[in-house]
Amino acid sequence: MLERAVHGASRWVLDRVDPQWVDYVASNTMTDINRRLNRFIWTYELQAQVVRVTDEAPGVKTFELRPNQLWRGMQPGQHVAVLLPVDGEEAAPLRRHYSATVLPRGRFSITVKRLINGRGSNWMHEHLKPGSLLRLDAAQGSFVHKGQAKVLHLCAGSGITPAHSMVEALLAGPEAQRPDQQVIAQFSRPEDVIFKTALPRWQLAGVKVDTVFGGQAGARLTVQKLQKLCPDLVQRDIYLCGPEGFMAQMMSHLQALGVDLARVHSERFTVPADTACAAEGFSAEGTEVVFKHLGRSITLTAADQNKTLLQAARDHGLDLESGCCQGMCGTCKLTVHEGEVSGNTLGRAVYMCTAYPASRTLVLGG
Repeated sequence: MLERAVHGASRWVLDRVDPQWVDYVASNTMTDINRRLNRFIWTYELQAQVVRVTDEAPGVKTFELRPNQLWRGMQPGQHVAVLLPVDGEEAAPLRRHYSATVLPRGRFSITVKRLINGRGSNWMHEHLKPGSLLRLDAAQGSFVHKGQAKVLHLCAGSGITPAHSMVEALLAGPEAQRPDQQVIAQFSRPEDVIFKTALPRWQLAGVKVDTVFGGQAGARLTVQKLQKLCPDLVQRDIYLCGPEGFMAQMMSHLQALGVDLARVHSERFTVPADTACAAEGFSAEGTEVVFKHLGRSITLTAADQNKTLLQAARDHGLDLESGCCQGMCGTCKLTVHEGEVSGNTLGRAVYMCTAYPASRTLVLGG
């Protein structure tokens, strides 16, 4: 009862007082007593409190979270790492990355599909209730709308989560400034549709929305169906997210339709298999790697053999952004403008933390 009252009071304060003021007061009144009474505000850790849990579809829950005063916000489409105490509070936490939807009053939500062997998703579905506390990392990632006038969100399953975040944010802005948005979302069955109430609302707001049910015979997205649903596909920037097999298939379809892969932006939820390996027989020594967006270049040496592009760049003095360093979150992702890489790629996107040079000249950029 007392803990619930403390949590409620904490949310009330954070919803109404500038977080910087809360941070100032908490940091200047920090004592062991305060930390025991309220470990959500009187803390040095970024945390979030579960406010609401919603069933989106069979095996899919949305967790609305209220972060504490140490939260510095996020851009729609970015992801957040949650640190899960699946083996107890004293053990090292399990880190999982989820795309988040920005909500009013400093809140956000994450939508989690329960996987059969998913330690993190199973723990969250079983243990997280209103009032539960979660440790977080700051929001990361570049899978955000970059101001393009025409956009297609191409997604499958829980891959609709970052699309949901971006579409909601863009529709909340001035109508004259909204881009031309289209959503094509593939689910296994009608009952598996995520954000059921949001999709018709988007349509009323002028977003073209198509749902495809891949579990039905002949219903999956083909090259022909994709072109029919989005005739001006080559004129749009495409935000692609979903299971690895879906994204690889869509990338193949987009190539067949003549889409400029530099206009395809992707986000992964899982670590792809058999991608973290250097090009066999390739000597990195003498390779020039140009970072077009930074106006910098490096020349690799023999000491850089078998180093990932991220590791080599850092060893040569470049401060590149990174996240999970497992080839999943996409924080370190860049676009290949010229040359070849081996390892973790998707179309022309290269995940720097798990990719390697495979040509004498390599030009990378945003």
